[in-house]
Amino acid sequence: MDTTQGKVWFLVWLHLLVLGLAAFSLFPFVWMITTSLKPLNEVFAFPIRWWPVRVTVESYVSVWGIQSFSRYFANSTIIGLSATLLSVTFAVLAGYGFSRFRFRGSRFLMILVLVTQMFPGIMLVIPYFSMASKVGLINTYELLIITYTSFALPFSIWMLKGFFDSLPRELDEAALIDGCSRFGALRRVLLPVALPGIAATTVFSFLLAWNEFLFALVLLTTPQMYTITLGIANNIGQMRVQWNDLMAASVIATIPTIILYGFLEKYLVSGLTAGAIKD
Repeated sequence: MDTTQGKVWFLVWLHLLVLGLAAFSLFPFVWMITTSLKPLNEVFAFPIRWWPVRVTVESYVSVWGIQSFSRYFANSTIIGLSATLLSVTFAVLAGYGFSRFRFRGSRFLMILVLVTQMFPGIMLVIPYFSMASKVGLINTYELLIITYTSFALPFSIWMLKGFFDSLPRELDEAALIDGCSRFGALRRVLLPVALPGIAATTVFSFLLAWNEFLFALVLLTTPQMYTITLGIANNIGQMRVQWNDLMAASVIATIPTIILYGFLEKYLVSGLTAGAIKD
């Protein structure tokens, strides 16, 4: 009986701890939403008003229309999706190649790919700007797409190589015996099995491109080309911060990542639980 009560109390405290951590993690997001729904005079009210007395969407209308946030949103969407597509495509091919083929220098190349992740991004700002200036790519979609792809690709290759390593080679051999080419075996047999790893790589690549600020600030020179992070930064003035507009912009910026995770969540969960049940 004592053992049973001990287990019950343990579960109670465990659930309370989890709920506490969840509340702690969600509080900034909830505060962001409530602040975005307040008029400016309530934002600075004292004592603090945890929930708006008068709910308004004026901040969203101002941010989306007057401040051209719709343009920043479109720019980030184009750049983020393009960089993600390129990163995942090249990472699948490179990860499969490094996983299934052994050739002279393959280990050195994989280490070299990993070494590129050791340099802080701020070291590369001037070289990227200098090279882009010489070829006339400053202030273009193409430049940021190439830049973000180069950032996401090394880690994505390592991630997918490890995932392909976990898949039995018998799958490849069975597909080849059935008449598939190497590319056919990858496309028809391995890719469906590797969807959890591809989903994780997609989320990583998109978040990297969507949230990046420093290189967008340096490589973009006109407001029409600004990304969503630069648009949010524009709400921070020298003398005053429009907190309700800033929070509204931040809420809008989180929507694509939530949608992406919603679409890929089942693949991410299946990847985390793969192998948990033994047949």
